[in-house]
Amino acid sequence: MKVLKMLVGFKQINILIFLLFITTSQLFSQNTTDSIKYSIDFKFNDGVFLKFEDVISNQAVPFKNIISNENYSDESFITKVLSKEKIRIFIEGDKKEFSTHNIWGYAKNGVLYTRFSDQFYRVPSIGKISFFVANVEVEYQSQVDPWSSNYYNMYDRSYTTTELRKFLLDFSDGTLYEYSIQNIAKLIEPDKELFNDFMALKRKKRKQMAFIYIRRFNENNPLFFPKH
Repeated sequence: MKVLKMLVGFKQINILIFLLFITTSQLFSQNTTDSIKYSIDFKFNDGVFLKFEDVISNQAVPFKNIISNENYSDESFITKVLSKEKIRIFIEGDKKEFSTHNIWGYAKNGVLYTRFSDQFYRVPSIGKISFFVANVEVEYQSQVDPWSSNYYNMYDRSYTTTELRKFLLDFSDGTLYEYSIQNIAKLIEPDKELFNDFMALKRKKRKQMAFIYIRRFNENNPLFFPKH
């Protein structure tokens, strides 16, 4: 009787293993069938991305859905539309109005652009950790010679200029980071082996090889988009 019970138990375990194998195979097949691994040949669907979640799903609102007096065939159509305070769009048959300050970005000719400080910039490097550059206003305070006759007019010595700065975009949740060694280390930390290699480098070497480690992280952790 005990032998019979043991045989029944083994049979049930084998059935469970078989079912688990089938389920896993189906999930794997579904993931590889329904999604596309990002490569340099990948093109985003042209249109406006209202929020970051739309970028992840590659579901842009087509330009033809935008209600505007601008000429759709004009090469600068989307730039002109997004330079205004409001944008009106047909969504599922309804007219909806949005503040252009809240638009995440858009894709044109398959290339992704994101909004930063009310300007739109191309994202040239796409991956789990993406990269782009943007103009930033920076205020400087001039050093004044204490023996100068203008020493008491220091307020005349501050000025603002525009500089190009690097930024990192975490494609797992859409968070934006300034390009720095600390932030790069934080973003690649989930890949423990790569993170440990990076942190083992001397600080100067880390700075020199930072972008290479971003690329290696993206290669180890590929980005996938759903098929449409």
